[in-house]
Amino acid sequence: MNAGGPFLEYVGSPMRQNSVGLLALCFAGFQMAGPLTLVPALSLGHAQVLQSFRITQLEQAGDTSVVFARAAAPKHVIESRSTLATPALSFESVIAGDQAVLEIATVLPYSGPPVLAEFARLVTEGVEVAVATVLGDEYQVSLVSRDDQGDPRLSAQFVTELENAGVAGVVGFLEDFALEQAGLARNADLPIVSPTARSAALAGAGVYSLEGSDIPAAISMGRYAANRAFQRVAIVMPDSPHAIEEADAFQAEAASFGIPIVGRFRYQPGATFFQEEIVGASDALRTAEIRALGLGAEDTLRVEMLEPVGVFLPIPPEDVEYLAPQIAHFALDTLAIEVMGTSGWTDPQVLTSIETRYTDGVVATAPAGSGLDSRGQRRFQAAYEAYFQRSLVSATPAIGYDASLLLLEALRPRLLSPIEVRMAFQELRDIEGATGIFSVIDGRIVRRTEVVEINNRSLRPVLVY
Repeated sequence: MNAGGPFLEYVGSPMRQNSVGLLALCFAGFQMAGPLTLVPALSLGHAQVLQSFRITQLEQAGDTSVVFARAAAPKHVIESRSTLATPALSFESVIAGDQAVLEIATVLPYSGPPVLAEFARLVTEGVEVAVATVLGDEYQVSLVSRDDQGDPRLSAQFVTELENAGVAGVVGFLEDFALEQAGLARNADLPIVSPTARSAALAGAGVYSLEGSDIPAAISMGRYAANRAFQRVAIVMPDSPHAIEEADAFQAEAASFGIPIVGRFRYQPGATFFQEEIVGASDALRTAEIRALGLGAEDTLRVEMLEPVGVFLPIPPEDVEYLAPQIAHFALDTLAIEVMGTSGWTDPQVLTSIETRYTDGVVATAPAGSGLDSRGQRRFQAAYEAYFQRSLVSATPAIGYDASLLLLEALRPRLLSPIEVRMAFQELRDIEGATGIFSVIDGRIVRRTEVVEINNRSLRPVLVY
């Protein structure tokens, strides 16, 4: 997740040991001159669960992003966690003359565990930029912040208070349980957008997140399998709701082209050893081919598959660092089995930290419209630097900006009730943010992706039809 030295640095192994979950996002730029090439830049890679960061090491190394982050106080005031300083206007009174007056809120762990608190501050910087710039002169937008200290009980308390005060929407809740508690605590459909939590589907109607199951990406990979005329595919995956949804989408798309799935080989989230799943997938592919070709049981085909086959791995970035080397160790990549995945494989941290021999040739998905030269990224960086009068040195504010951007776009039609806002949210299409291009499909925020092949840490677009 760390491309070109952004603020938050991923640490692989300790993330399995820390009970505090966090989706930390960093940028990786993509240059569109021939193949997509990773370059140090302030543009977003795919989000992943991170649970340990070497902040102290960055500080000791004199990392300027840490210095800036700690020195830059938010321009808005973070109010008391127990009371609202000034009640917000109700939805029935948000229109003042020709100008709408709206208030949105953040609920974030400003005084929670240090890594969460730092992350929350940087996210809020992006929110502030969005509040100041997205709607221009159409609205007078104000921002109120609540500090839930990383405590889901306070998350629920504050969302109730904010709803009663009449805020138009909330940005926040970094972790899954906090988002769920906040969403379920509402009396109505107060819009909530999380920059990182993956449990929006469990939090009720009107709750969204920049992260979650990437079903369109899985469908694209199913179509790619058809383009390659694969005769059969095995799936290796964590036993998690998001992986299951992606596997279901891939399997349905593959089935529509007559491609059978020979088995799903699941491991428990957090696992680090995958021999059973990898060997199981290769054996299933081999056995199915022997049967299809009418060969004898003694013919093991241990050297190479005779027909084009693949293995699909919809796995998060933190699993790739463990699983990819084991694919080579257990010889799955020497059997003419093509490895496919989703954006966990193209995460910048994966591409920069894992030896190229473990990822070269993998075909996966990557966010589209999030490169160094993307219009959304340039627009955000210019707005950030004009607002704070300093350089953008951290990738994290961009996700706060994008979460707020989508909320504010849903508010743009001067809507008067949470249910109307939710309906407008459902209609958002092709919203170009700093970290990608977003649409809302089937109640979820979906980031546009493209199919790419990994080659020496570069990403080459692959045509899928």
